[in-house]
Amino acid sequence: MSISQALSNATSGLGAASRQAGIVSQNIANALTPGYARREISLAERTVAGQGAGVRVAGVDRASTAALTSERRIADGAAARDEARLDAARRISALLGGPEDAGALFSRLSTFDNSLRDLANQPANVAAQQTAAANARQLAIGINDLAISLQSVRQEADRSIGAEVDRVNASLKQIERLNGEIEKAVVAGRDASALLDERDRQLDAVNRAVPSRTLIRDNGRIDLVTLEGATLLAGEARQINFRATSFIAAGQTLNNGALSGLSVDGVDITPGAAPRAPTGGSLAGYFSVRDSLAPAAASDLDALAADLIERFAEPGVDPTAPAGAPGLFTDAGAALGSPVAPGLASRFSLNAAVDPRQGGDAARLRDGIYALGPGAAGSNAILVNLISALDAPRANGISSGALQTAAEAAAGLASLRGAALGAAQSEAAQSDAFRDTLAEAELAATGVDTDAELQQLLLIEQAYAANARVIEVTGRLIDQLTEL
Repeated sequence: MSISQALSNATSGLGAASRQAGIVSQNIANALTPGYARREISLAERTVAGQGAGVRVAGVDRASTAALTSERRIADGAAARDEARLDAARRISALLGGPEDAGALFSRLSTFDNSLRDLANQPANVAAQQTAAANARQLAIGINDLAISLQSVRQEADRSIGAEVDRVNASLKQIERLNGEIEKAVVAGRDASALLDERDRQLDAVNRAVPSRTLIRDNGRIDLVTLEGATLLAGEARQINFRATSFIAAGQTLNNGALSGLSVDGVDITPGAAPRAPTGGSLAGYFSVRDSLAPAAASDLDALAADLIERFAEPGVDPTAPAGAPGLFTDAGAALGSPVAPGLASRFSLNAAVDPRQGGDAARLRDGIYALGPGAAGSNAILVNLISALDAPRANGISSGALQTAAEAAAGLASLRGAALGAAQSEAAQSDAFRDTLAEAELAATGVDTDAELQQLLLIEQAYAANARVIEVTGRLIDQLTEL
């Protein structure tokens, strides 16, 4: 090997070592940066006039594991879906509360029940009459508030769908832009690793909402389709369409056209309602809350309200009531109709005749709602009927045919939502654990191990020192030759 060849080899080695050191330093600096993939320098032989002339940097390799990343993104979507469901189930369960919660539905019903029994023991006591009427009114208010809160859960889910759709559309446009920049970099032979990192972050955002498959195209470009086959990006980003609803009432549903679904390129992809709809992702979770979980809880609450109205409207409970007249509780002041319009719980109210705040007289609890005049002060016959109506086992729309007292029906409603919460917690825990397992495996394959990078840096320093030594020796040789 000639002196010039040795010098050329050493000089190229110094350059390669310097570039390697820069990449290792970059890896270490970004070890905790989300979405950063480890870089490695790829070296190749450099030739001049057909002879070896050291090494050259062939490119920068970005660590990737396509199959594992794809599965992790699908798991991200499942975890996001289950998280949305869990948040809603937790909120609904908290709204209903338990027997120990003072403001919970069961507690309000128990308080009303106890005040009726107290009044039955002292029917002439005006204070006891007022207390029983007030507790009946508080029970009605509690049911109304619950109905409003359950519609709020649906409303918030609808708003979340709109916000998530906006984020996905923005990410799709970003991916479209990054596709173009990556293609330019690849064609020009430039390092596109930073652009690929950013595109992966946008892909993660899309997949959390709508799990998708990535299709590799020429020059680093990609297309996106949902797991069910709907195109999200093919050269250009497709717009996902959704119309948020400013106010959601009990009777508004997707089926009757009052609420919006999802579509892309004219294809219906509404979760839970379309053949090509995504089954995972946060969008699927929010649709489940809006169209299934919250409506189911509201339907159960309506069934409880209907049960209470029917109990006190049974013939013989209040002998003063004409046939078909509303009893102690009403549907917005009227008797319960058939079929019952959705949202009964929001219309559930205390009969104005016994509500002092509506101009009524609490003594009618004792005398009868439709009594023409005051009854015997010491008579508790109607009060006993009212208590018996609460205690009567009867079928309702909550218990799947089982006969329940009013207290059991209220407790059963809370129990059902508690069971739904438990199921949601279990599903979320499983999907989180699976997602975390895949994320850890992906990180091991593509992330930065600082210990390994520091070891690599030591090797690079040794290579740098060796090349520097060669240059030093060749320099001395050249000096000796010039002195001859």
